[in-house]
Amino acid sequence: MSGHEKVGDEAVLQATRITLGLLAHRIGRLSEQIRNVDARPTRLVKCHAPRLLDVVGIGSDTAVALLITVGDNPERLDGEASFAALCGSVLSSVPRAVGNTAA
Repeated sequence: MSGHEKVGDEAVLQATRITLGLLAHRIGRLSEQIRNVDARPTRLVKCHAPRLLDVVGIGSDTAVALLITVGDNPERLDGEASFAALCGSVLSSVPRAVGNTAA
């Protein structure tokens, strides 16, 4: 191997190390951002409906889905049947609103 080839190999190796270092740093920053985004739903549920997290089987993702489904109308949910109706469940025993009889 000539001296010129050795210098070229060392330059490639150094560029590879620098690139890998930059990628590792970027992965670390993205991982931190993902952890922050993943923690937001739990913080929101704890702020707006903390009792939901006390129910066995309901984690923050499910709690967020329930809160989105309920929206600004929590008074519409007085039991399981009304929640099933709100979700459009076929098993719902609550009659549909007047004028909304399409299947």
